[in-house]
Amino acid sequence: MHTVSDEQLVEELKFRLDQSRKSLNDLSVVNRKLIEMNRKLEESEALKSNFLSNIRNEINNPLNAIIGLASQLSSIVKKPDVSELVTMIFSEAFHLDFQLRNIFIAAELEAGESMPAIEHVDVTSVVRGVLENFRAQAADKQVAVRLSAAGAESGEPLYFPTDAQKLQVIVANLVANAIEFSSPDSEVVVVLDQADDCLRIQVQDKGIGIAEADLKRIFDRFVQLDTGPTRAHLGHGLGLSVVKSLLDLLQGEVQVSSTPGLGSLFSVMLPSADYGAEGMTFAEGGNLFLFEQLDEK
Repeated sequence: MHTVSDEQLVEELKFRLDQSRKSLNDLSVVNRKLIEMNRKLEESEALKSNFLSNIRNEINNPLNAIIGLASQLSSIVKKPDVSELVTMIFSEAFHLDFQLRNIFIAAELEAGESMPAIEHVDVTSVVRGVLENFRAQAADKQVAVRLSAAGAESGEPLYFPTDAQKLQVIVANLVANAIEFSSPDSEVVVVLDQADDCLRIQVQDKGIGIAEADLKRIFDRFVQLDTGPTRAHLGHGLGLSVVKSLLDLLQGEVQVSSTPGLGSLFSVMLPSADYGAEGMTFAEGGNLFLFEQLDEK
C-alpha cells in the first residue's frame, strides 16, 4: 500500500487550491464580459426603440399633414381637374402612410415592444370609423362597403374589453385587403356579433378568391400571391402577417374560407380580455389613434 507523506499532501492541496482560484478568476472574467455584453445589448435595444419612435414621428407627422390638407382641399376646390389632382395626392399619401404604419407595427412586434392595453371598446364605432376611412379607396375600386351588426343602424354601441388600437389595425388590414381584391361593382361586408364572451368579426368580399393550396401561406410575412413587375395588386405582404401576430398577442384567432373567383371570408375570434377596474378606460372611434385616415390582404 502506497503511503502519502504530509509534504506531498500539502503540495497536492496547494495545487488544487491554485486550480480552484484560477477557475474562479476565469469565471469572474467571463461573468464581467457577459455583464458588459448584456449592457451593450440593452443600450442597442434602447437605441433601436428610440430610432423606431423617432423615425415614425418624423415620417407620420408630415404625412398626416399632407393627408389632412388634401382632405380639406378636396372639400374646397371645385374645378374638376384640380380636384382630381387633390384626390390623387390624398390617395397616394394615405396608401404610403398605411404601408409605413404596418412596417412600424411589424418592427415593434418583432422587437417585443407591442403589449396589449385593454380598454372597454365601442367596437361598432371603431369598425364604422375604419369603413368610413376606406370609402374613398372603395369608390376608386367601384366597391361598396357595409357594416352589419345588431344595433348598428340605430347607433347602439357594442362594448367589448380588448385593445382598441390593435383591434383597429386588425380590421383596417382585413378591410383594405378585401377592397383591394374585390371585383368591380361588388360589396365588402363586415359582420359583428358577440357570443359566449367572444367577439366575432367577419369580413366578406366577392373578389378573386384564394386557392386552397395558398390558404396556409397568406399569413406568412412578405408573402404575396400576386408577384412580379406586372402584378395587379398593391401591398408588401405585411397586412395579414400583422393581423395574425396581433391576434396571437390578444389570444385570438383568424380563419379564412375562400373559393377562387367567388370571394373570401375572413373570420376573427377575440376572447374577452381581463382588465383592472382602476385602469379601465373607454375607447370609441373618435378617440383613435393609429390609421386615422384610410387603411390592405
